Amino acid sequence: MLIESPPFCEEPGARSDSETRLHFGAVWSANPAEEDSIYGKYTPCGEYVVSVAADRAEHFEEGKDYYFDISPAF
Repeated sequence: MLIESPPFCEEPGARSDSETRLHFGAVWSANPAEEDSIYGKYTPCGEYVVSVAADRAEHFEEGKDYYFDISPAF
């Protein structure tokens, strides 16, 4: 089973000199023609928090949407 979810980056914040904690939240839209409306219907709320190497955190922008694909590990 593959679950695809487009959370948006809510709040990049420093955790230490070597790590940055990233917070992602669920997306939604009241406009049924938008993709976010579909995701909001089936995943109306959610939060994903992850710490990454500080030099990797610069690749994420606050307020931008990202797709997260969740699939089983082998």
